[in-house]
Amino acid sequence: MIIFPDIEIQNGQTVNRIRGKENAPEVYDITPLNAAKRFVEAGAEWLHVIDIDGSLQRERVNHELICEIIQAVNIPVQVGGGIRTQSDVDWWLERGAERVVLGTAAVLDRLFTMEVCGRHPGKIVISITGKEGYVVIDGWRTKTSFTALRLAKSFENTGAAAIIYTDLDRFENGEEFGLASTIEIGTQLTIPLISTGTVYTIDDVSKLALLPNIEGVIIGRSVYQGKVDLAQAIEVARVSWVAPELAGEGVAPKLEEVSGIPIKNIDHVGICISDLERSVTFYEKLGFTKERDRGFDRGRPVIMRHNSGVEINLLHKKDRDHAYPPVALEINSLSQTRAFLEFNDIDIIDSYQDELHSVVCVKDPDDNVIELNHYQ
Repeated sequence: MIIFPDIEIQNGQTVNRIRGKENAPEVYDITPLNAAKRFVEAGAEWLHVIDIDGSLQRERVNHELICEIIQAVNIPVQVGGGIRTQSDVDWWLERGAERVVLGTAAVLDRLFTMEVCGRHPGKIVISITGKEGYVVIDGWRTKTSFTALRLAKSFENTGAAAIIYTDLDRFENGEEFGLASTIEIGTQLTIPLISTGTVYTIDDVSKLALLPNIEGVIIGRSVYQGKVDLAQAIEVARVSWVAPELAGEGVAPKLEEVSGIPIKNIDHVGICISDLERSVTFYEKLGFTKERDRGFDRGRPVIMRHNSGVEINLLHKKDRDHAYPPVALEINSLSQTRAFLEFNDIDIIDSYQDELHSVVCVKDPDDNVIELNHYQ
């Protein structure tokens, strides 16, 4: 499980909204930039940065400060707050945001959300806030008729990277409220879930790390108030597997009880060709679009994508001994995959990481290479 330290910015300050009262936030005595640097020093692998003014005013407000944070840290940053259009999404991705968070826009304009997820697969995170079973939007000010679970499930096959679920009942009422709604959504979804509004103590991190399908947890207020040590939370969050006797309570089983690696879907299929121009023309007739050439003449693939989201990689036949995989699978958790492969004595023949994803490769008994991709 990944810990996402939370940096909420209002009027240039690091804040936390209390019960959604935008005019009375809890203000912390640290600048957003210094908070980001401190989180990186503590071992954070991601940052979650929200423009509160942007969320309330429906436009970019603290963008210069957020861009400064993106440039100052060497870890991926997901950005949200007031992002309502395709141009907003493009603007942030062009300026280095690793992922973009859609909240109110995702609820109000489903067609836009599906289009932007298809255009930027793995780059969009849908933020859903639940209160008394229903979704609230506009900075928690407007109640909708959607249930949180129903809305979350509608985004499962859109290409979104994850769902952020804010348990507003627990956030407002305290830790005694429990994790029931988070557990329900986690067990019902196939898309990874990021929990927020749920951490008061380090024990909460331990509990969330054992729940099904929880990819990450966003932590802010408890860290700023000194109730949770971020470095310790990151260490605790690395726990992935627990005893099978607890499985009935909705947590993950031990490794020997797991039926396989946590596959999300087929990432792409590799196809060997002899004539690039002829093949591109053929696949364009099938509805694919040439997305980019990663260096066909140097043994790298040409990427083509269908509007359904299916991706094929074209590689020259002469390079088929290059061990380029005929199939690549997207996985939900790199740490769980590595642990499972090690437990089952399956050798990792190659691994690397770039700005898009982390990759491990294995071979089947006939030396076919299977690539396993985890997008950041």
